Amino acid sequence: MRAVIFVLSSLFATSVWASTYQVGDQIIDIKLQDQHEAQYQVDSSTTRVLFSRSMDGGTVIQEALEAEPELVKDSGLIYVADISGMPSLIARFVALPQFKKFPYRVALDNEGELTKPLPAQKDQATLVELNNNQITKIAFYETADALLADLK
Repeated sequence: MRAVIFVLSSLFATSVWASTYQVGDQIIDIKLQDQHEAQYQVDSSTTRVLFSRSMDGGTVIQEALEAEPELVKDSGLIYVADISGMPSLIARFVALPQFKKFPYRVALDNEGELTKPLPAQKDQATLVELNNNQITKIAFYETADALLADLK
């Protein structure tokens, strides 16, 4: 019985790992709404995706974008945040008003399903570089300075 459970657990774990994008993978278009409820998407014109799945990762991205406002003008750069882990009341009455104050757009995934395959590490920001929807680089950052060094 233990052997069967081990095999099933291994298969499940492998399928979870396989569902995360890797360098060389073709990313599907991700269509979300931004903090102002306007359509915002990752598509073939996107060259870089900043992604956060946690508040700490989001803070790294926010600090980087505030330190270098010229980055916001890069039409190929998109910031995507998975806020599905937040309680809905907190998201609606605390986080969303904060997002609306940002001078840049943030694509928000309220359900977590569309951003599920995007790679992330605990409390870090993710940078995914793309060429015609194909992933060419994935990097993780604990600080805004490290992220800025790669974005410049």
